Amino acid sequence: MKSYPPETAYFCLFLVSLWLVGTIFEELARCRLLGELLVGMLFGNLGVGTLLPSDKTAIILCGEIGILAIIFDAGMATELGRIRKAALRGTLIAVFGTVVPVATGFGFVYALLKTNALPGASIRETGSIVVEALASGAALGSTSIACAVSLMKNKGLLETPVGTLITTAAMIDDVISLVLLGIVASIGASKSDSGTTTDIGAMTVLQPILASLGIIFVGLLGCTTIAKFVARRTRNQAVELQDFAEVALEGGARNGHKDLNTECGDSGARREQVAGGYIKKQARLFHRAFAPSIKLAAMVLVGIGYSILAEYLGSSRLLGAFVAGVFFSPLTSFTQVYKEQVTDILLPALSAVFFATIGFAIPLTKIFSPILFGWGFLYAVIASLSKLITCLLVPISNKSVSRAVDDQRPRAKERWLVGTAMIARGELGLLMVQQALLQGVLSEAAMVVTTWSIILCTLVGVSALSFVMRTR
Repeated sequence: MKSYPPETAYFCLFLVSLWLVGTIFEELARCRLLGELLVGMLFGNLGVGTLLPSDKTAIILCGEIGILAIIFDAGMATELGRIRKAALRGTLIAVFGTVVPVATGFGFVYALLKTNALPGASIRETGSIVVEALASGAALGSTSIACAVSLMKNKGLLETPVGTLITTAAMIDDVISLVLLGIVASIGASKSDSGTTTDIGAMTVLQPILASLGIIFVGLLGCTTIAKFVARRTRNQAVELQDFAEVALEGGARNGHKDLNTECGDSGARREQVAGGYIKKQARLFHRAFAPSIKLAAMVLVGIGYSILAEYLGSSRLLGAFVAGVFFSPLTSFTQVYKEQVTDILLPALSAVFFATIGFAIPLTKIFSPILFGWGFLYAVIASLSKLITCLLVPISNKSVSRAVDDQRPRAKERWLVGTAMIARGELGLLMVQQALLQGVLSEAAMVVTTWSIILCTLVGVSALSFVMRTR
């Protein structure tokens, strides 16, 4: 008698746990990814080979597809028209909100590694410590736009000027973080080839920056061109529709005075009209049946192709996926198909698997170490304050200093909205930690401290933003 394979039951339990725990964290903490991360930690560390197969290649591959789909979807949601309205101020907040956390994170982790304050960390050369501190600081430079958007959407703040400013700053922030991810990956590849990090040249850093700028420029140029084409086509269709209505009205007036014989027309002409109408009807049916699949296939091919190109040039494949999503953002019919067939159906499952695969790499024996948690808590405090100070870049008043105090108070709260919305990290920070660990750039001890900081910052950011919105 054949026995039921336990791996199948355990994998079903894994999927159900992802959904259930993710839903609980979504309702309680407004941060689903933390629950999915916890499930990945438990299933990835307890009984490897029984709770989950020892070879998790297929699961990790699904996770990789999931993060590409998440980043592509974020690019499609980017509205260049809204971003232009707050581009200058949003760019300033994003740059300031990335440079300061990266610098403070670099200094904090560098001090920990230099003084051997992390348990289990071996003595390393200065070059290796610098790269490890840079990778950790870069992970804390990102912002979780998903948390901010979901909370503001529930409160009706997403379409307001402050909502536009926050989303613009967070998007630009994530683009800068994606460029930093390319630099970290380039450094990791250089280390893998040479076996050391002391011989890293200037091109190791410059190549991903130049490649990323090129990828962004080409994508924005294509997006702008498509947006102009769509706008021109919409105007032409409106003019044609108006002309058709005018001709139809004139024709109806003339036909009212025609006799019955003229109205009947030639039977041969009628047959041609019927045949032409049948062909057009079949063409419309064919287009309606296969157009969504063709559009989705085109989006997948362009997204994967641009990701491969970005990685080949020395940038990040995620940046390529994001820019490819921006490229399709003006095409409403394409984005609607993607939303219906991927965002609403496949994306929740794929993203859950991705965050679980990050949990696979977190060792349970170290994650609950009191010393590492303590350093992670202190790191989270520093990282939170380094993002909160972006509120100083939000102007209190657009008018003169003599503006009434009562009229300035809501503007002052907008500062707190921006500052607290930037605190939460999320999927991109965790991804950068995972990539740095896989590249051999980040040690396990530094990875645990950085992960704790990201988790705590996310919880603090979501709670603080919710509090500010309630008191608004």
